[in-house]
Amino acid sequence: MFLSKILDDKCGQVFSMDLLLALVVLTVLIGVSADAVDSVSYKIQDYSFEHSLQRVTMDTAENLIKTPGNPSDWEKVSGGMVTPGLAEVDPETGRTVPGTISIKKINRLKQEYDQLMPTILPDGSDSTIIIYPLNGLPPIEVHNETPPGSASDVAVANRTVLCSYMYMACKVSMNAHSNPPWTQGVGSDWEICPHAGLNASMKHEKPDFETGKPGWVCHHFNITQKDLNSTDFYVLTDPMDLTDVSPRWIIDSPDKMKKNGETFTSSPISVNNEIKELLGDNQTAVLWLHVLTSGVPDRSFDAYVVGVPKGTTSSNVRLDYINPQPAYFVLRVWV
Repeated sequence: MFLSKILDDKCGQVFSMDLLLALVVLTVLIGVSADAVDSVSYKIQDYSFEHSLQRVTMDTAENLIKTPGNPSDWEKVSGGMVTPGLAEVDPETGRTVPGTISIKKINRLKQEYDQLMPTILPDGSDSTIIIYPLNGLPPIEVHNETPPGSASDVAVANRTVLCSYMYMACKVSMNAHSNPPWTQGVGSDWEICPHAGLNASMKHEKPDFETGKPGWVCHHFNITQKDLNSTDFYVLTDPMDLTDVSPRWIIDSPDKMKKNGETFTSSPISVNNEIKELLGDNQTAVLWLHVLTSGVPDRSFDAYVVGVPKGTTSSNVRLDYINPQPAYFVLRVWV
């Protein structure tokens, strides 16, 4: 009986030891499994967050290049609630031009990037937009900032777009085949400029291409302080090299008329200083481009006032850039 009790005690001790070892192993397995579950959970969260940020970045890029914003002419609006969009709008149809973004909207977004982008991106995120033309033109840096080393995630969206590198503020076209009527319209007809009612040398009389009589062809254009802050303006001709040295140009306003014209050159002529002086402290102004032509049909030409992004050198101001150019639109977002 005593021996049986000893054997029972030993069996109980062995069983207790086995159970203890089993519990230790089970505890270790549970701990390892918990770590594995946590690791997988974190990876899933990171993956979900990463792809969520990528989705936000892609959607934001799509909205910017495919919609004109709200209102559709927000680049002209001062103050108020606006939603930025960069899609070009056809002035005749009011519809967006597929795959084409507006340099005027780009310039406005560049001016107010820190105020406008937070309205379409999640709180706590930062971003940068750079447009890379494919024809050798310098990049358009809408906003350029390097993500900090502390950024937890960075997402990039790259889209191919068409972008008008510059826009035509004003065009004066000399028609060598006929004499269009003087009208108040702003289409292909010539306008009656403020000089028309003046006397002597200040008066602008129309040319006559049928008789070869010299005269002035004039066209108005609108300008704002916002335009001047974001845009460089140039005067240029088509063709660039004129065979006639007699043509002259003037930019003035109805309340600041000028008498003497400037000669054209074979290179674009910067007119920011002239426009700044005419605009003065006003937020908006109506200016006029006046062009004196010889009236000789085979010496006719077109003259333009064009706007390009601030800092553009004259060597990159070319008439073919008025037409939309292919470019990469790159949006980078980080948190």
